[in-house]
Amino acid sequence: MPRRMADDEPQSPWPFIPVEMLAHVFSFLSVKDRVLASRVCKNWAATVSTSYVWRYTEISFEDESPSEMYFMLMKFLHCMEHIWYLKMVLDQARNINRRGICDLLEAMADRNCKLRSLRIVCAGTSPFFYSGQDILQGIRRLCYNPDNTALQHLDFRGMPFLLDNNTVWLMTAYSPHLRTFLINNHAAGVNMLKPDTVADVLIHCPKLSTLGVTYVLLSVKMFRRLLHPDREPFKYLDIYYNGMNCHIPDEIWAAMAERHPKFRVGIEFAAVVHVRKMAEMFRPSIPVSTLHFNNFAYMVDQLGLAARYYSQTLEVLELFAIASSDLNLALIELAKRCVRLREIHCYCGVSTEVVSAFIQHCPNLKKYTLPTTRWYGDNPPTVYL
Repeated sequence: MPRRMADDEPQSPWPFIPVEMLAHVFSFLSVKDRVLASRVCKNWAATVSTSYVWRYTEISFEDESPSEMYFMLMKFLHCMEHIWYLKMVLDQARNINRRGICDLLEAMADRNCKLRSLRIVCAGTSPFFYSGQDILQGIRRLCYNPDNTALQHLDFRGMPFLLDNNTVWLMTAYSPHLRTFLINNHAAGVNMLKPDTVADVLIHCPKLSTLGVTYVLLSVKMFRRLLHPDREPFKYLDIYYNGMNCHIPDEIWAAMAERHPKFRVGIEFAAVVHVRKMAEMFRPSIPVSTLHFNNFAYMVDQLGLAARYYSQTLEVLELFAIASSDLNLALIELAKRCVRLREIHCYCGVSTEVVSAFIQHCPNLKKYTLPTTRWYGDNPPTVYL
């Protein structure tokens, strides 16, 4: 055969890929990789700077060197006006990472950004006596800016800092379009928030439909504002229960279910909560859709209550438990009753009959963690259906 001429050599497909498709690919890259892609050629640099690439952005300050962080910050600031949904992840043990987050928050507060969603997640070990006041000050400045009124979602569940009444007030007073506000974090120390502060959030944010708080911050005053005839539909109350109680009558929960037919509740139990205290939270008047248990204990009784009370509402269940034949029977009974389950995660060994029961009786099941054999490491395998 004659030798292929140079002009017949196949050309690279990259110059012929539409900008829209290239932008879609770049949108899945980390900020660091976006910066690297922008240095390949002029076409890629122009594509990386488009709004679509930056609409959903996660910026991580964990292992980057100071020089890498500098280039990431410069690119981030250049494209900040395009970001709608932002997730920040930082290693709080490193001062340079904390400084990077603070610099970004300060820059966003000084500009008229179009941010709609902010989520902050802290990784690593917190330094001694570090309370996160530098980061909280940046958040206060960002939310206080009257020009940044586009915020719709604030998620601080992964930020383990104590919040005070003034901070929560500033977070919500200038965010009238807020729809999600999650402050049910695992902060250690004495709670400084008052129930009245949470109730006032509902005045500041008339469109709020999802709220996450610790259980002790609930109040009849808060629910009365949710029950107001002019209130928009309220969908989800995410509760973190650390053993501290408040009294909400069953009549209030029943009124919420009637006023907001799609209203659901998620309950997460802190690891320090004794199983007997958990029983106080199991009430058939509460439309629970999500349950998270964080301590290894004998959970058979709790599963029985969940199957009995929440058979029509339970969708997600996560628990650490002690493996036993009684636990297997309780899980099988729960699978038969709670047919609306979408996720089940049990971090202990179970029988194969348990897995079969959930697959057979729960047609909406999307993923499960039900290890039937011994696993090694921190995370047992999760199956996606």
